[in-house]
Amino acid sequence: MELYQELLSQEEYYAAELVIHTDRTPLYRYACAAASYLEHAALTPYDGGMLYPCGLCINKNAENAHIAVKPEYSYTYSANLAYLVQKVPAAAELLAAEFSQIVPVRPPHTVGGAGYTHSFINFRRILADGLNGYRARVEALQAGDFRDAMLRLLDGIEVYRQRCIAHLETVGAPQALIDALKYVPNHTPRNIYEALVAWNFVYYVDGCDDIGGLDRGLYPYWSGEDIRDYLREMYRHVDINDAWSLPLGPHYNELTVQCIDAAHNIRRPNIQLLVTKDMPEEVWQAAYASIGTSCGQPALYNWDAYKREINNRLPQVTEEDLQFLAFGGCTETMIEGLSNVGSDDAGINTALIFDEFLRTNLDKFDTFDAFIEAYACEAERVVASVCDNLEEHRKSRAKFRPQPIRTLFIDDCIDRMKDFNAGGARYNWSVINVAGLINVIDSMQVVKTLVYEEKRYTAAQFLEKLDAQDPQFLADCARQPKHGNDNASVNAIASILSERIFSEFERHTCTPGGRYFPVSNQFTTYEYAGMGVRATPDGRANGEPLCDSCGAIHGRDTNGPTALLSSVASLRLDLVLGTPITNIRISKRNLPIALKPLTEGFFRMNGMQLQVTCASKEELLDALEHPEQHESLVVRIGGFSEYFNRLSPTLKQSVIDRAEY
Repeated sequence: MELYQELLSQEEYYAAELVIHTDRTPLYRYACAAASYLEHAALTPYDGGMLYPCGLCINKNAENAHIAVKPEYSYTYSANLAYLVQKVPAAAELLAAEFSQIVPVRPPHTVGGAGYTHSFINFRRILADGLNGYRARVEALQAGDFRDAMLRLLDGIEVYRQRCIAHLETVGAPQALIDALKYVPNHTPRNIYEALVAWNFVYYVDGCDDIGGLDRGLYPYWSGEDIRDYLREMYRHVDINDAWSLPLGPHYNELTVQCIDAAHNIRRPNIQLLVTKDMPEEVWQAAYASIGTSCGQPALYNWDAYKREINNRLPQVTEEDLQFLAFGGCTETMIEGLSNVGSDDAGINTALIFDEFLRTNLDKFDTFDAFIEAYACEAERVVASVCDNLEEHRKSRAKFRPQPIRTLFIDDCIDRMKDFNAGGARYNWSVINVAGLINVIDSMQVVKTLVYEEKRYTAAQFLEKLDAQDPQFLADCARQPKHGNDNASVNAIASILSERIFSEFERHTCTPGGRYFPVSNQFTTYEYAGMGVRATPDGRANGEPLCDSCGAIHGRDTNGPTALLSSVASLRLDLVLGTPITNIRISKRNLPIALKPLTEGFFRMNGMQLQVTCASKEELLDALEHPEQHESLVVRIGGFSEYFNRLSPTLKQSVIDRAEY
C-alpha cells in the first residue's frame, strides 16, 4: 500500500493500480489501471469545436507528459521505465517483472510491427445500446473478476465523461455540445449530432485508433443533414493523433459521399473504399475530386475479391458480418467491431533473406531453377521461424496482457466472459508484413540472365562486382527486364516466389485462434528495412530503401499503367489476405478518365487494392524547394497517406521517382 500511495503522489495512476490487487486476475488489475487513468489524468484543452474530447488523447497530450506509464490501444500500456524509476525507485523491480512477462518479437524480421494490434471497436453497437445497455449486460454476468473488471472500467469511463462535461462548462463551450455529452454515449442518440458526439467520445476512450465505418454506423441517425463540417472536425482529431482508418461501402448511402468529400487535403483517416461492380457514379465522382486534392483518399479495395478469399480462407465469417469488412491501421483486413487481428504482428524482410542467401549459395547451384527453389525453401524456413516466435509472444500476451477497453467494446468478449487477447473476440487471426519481395524478384531476373543463361559472370565475379558497385556490371543489371512492365520471365518469377512465400503463412495456426496471413504494407518502413540489406542486383546500393509496395521499384515501370498492373496481378495476390498494397501515380487532369477503367481492369485480374498519388513531379520538386508553400501536400506512402514535408529526404525522392501516368 505504501508503494501504491507513492505512485499516486507522483501521478502514476496507471502504474499504481498494477502494484495492488495482486491476488486478482490481470484483466481486473489492468481494468482498474485504465479506469484510474481516465479518472485522474489531465484532460486535453477544448479547442472551440463542436466535438469533445479533441486534440491529442489523454495518453498523448502535453498535459500528461510527466506520466511514465499510460494506457495504449495496441500493447495495453506504454511505459518509460527509466523515467518511472527516477520518479519512484521502489517501483522498479516489481514493474519490471510485470512488463517482462511478454515474450518479445525478435529482430531482424520486425518490418512494420512487433506484436502490434490495431482494431475497430463496435461503434455501431455502442451507439445502438448506449453505455447504459453495456452496463446492464455486464451486471447480468456471473459474479467474478471479469464482471468486476468491466464494471470498474465503465465506472472510470463515466467519471471521464463527467470530467469532460465539467471542463466544457468551465470554458464556456456551446450548450449544444454540453447537452449532447450529458445524454450520450450513455443513451442511444436521438439525432445525427448526438451520434457524432457519442462516436467521437468513445473513439477517445479507446485511445484514438481506427475511426470506423462512419457511413455504416451514422446512417440510422441521419435525416438528410450536411455533416461534412462535423466529419472534417472528426478527421482533424484522427489526423492530430496520427490515427487510422475509415472503411466505406460495400453498401453506399448519401453519407458515403459526404465522408469522401470531407477528406479533401487531409492525410487521415485512411479512407478505404470497397468498390463493387455497381458502385454508383456519384461515389466515383467524389473519389476523383478527393484524390485530385492530392490527399490520396480514398484507396480502392476490390470487394468481390476480398469476399471470395474470406469465404475460402475464413469460412467462419458469416455473410452478415462480412458486410462490415474493414482494414485497420494502414490496411490490415479485419471485421469491424468483431475481431482481434494482429496488425502488423511481425515482419518478413525477404530482401534481407536474399542478401545472405545470395552471398553464401550462388556458387552451389548449377541451374537457376535449383537456385530459386533453394531460396524459396530458405524464405519458408524464416517465415516458419517468425510464426513460431510470434506464437510464443501471442500466448504470453493472452495470459498476462489483457486489453480491458477492447474487451468491453468488441463483440463477443462480454458474452464469452473472456479477454480480447485471450480469444474473446468473435474472430481472431494475425497478419505479418512482407517487405522487399519486388527487390528479390528483380534481383532474381538479373541472376537468371547474367549468371545462368548468358553466363556473363561466374558466381564469384557476380558477387565481387556487385559489392564493388562496378559501373559496367550495374549497367548490365539495369538492362534486364524489371517488375512493372509485364515481362513474361519476371512475371513467372513473381508468381513462383509469391506463391511459395505467401502460402507458408497459412500452414501455421494463430493463438487464440485462426491463421496467419501476409500483408504487403510498407508505409515508411521501406527505408529502414533497406538499411540492413547490402547491395542487391536489382540496382539497390548498400543500405538503400526497398520497394514500397507490390508495384514497380520507383520509376522502373516504363511500359504504362496497364503493364504495371498486369505485373502486380502476376503475384499471388489472393494469398495476401492482409492486403497487398499497390501504389500508382496518375496526373490530376487524367484522373477522371483513367482511374475507373484502370481500377476495374486491375480488379478483374484479381487485383486487391489500388492507391493513387496525384501530385505531379513538378509539384513535388517545388515542395522540396519551398516546403512552406506545400504544407498540405499529401502523398501515398506504403499503406497510408502522409504529408510530403514530413518524409525523410530519401522517402521524398522515392515518391518523386515514381512513374507518373
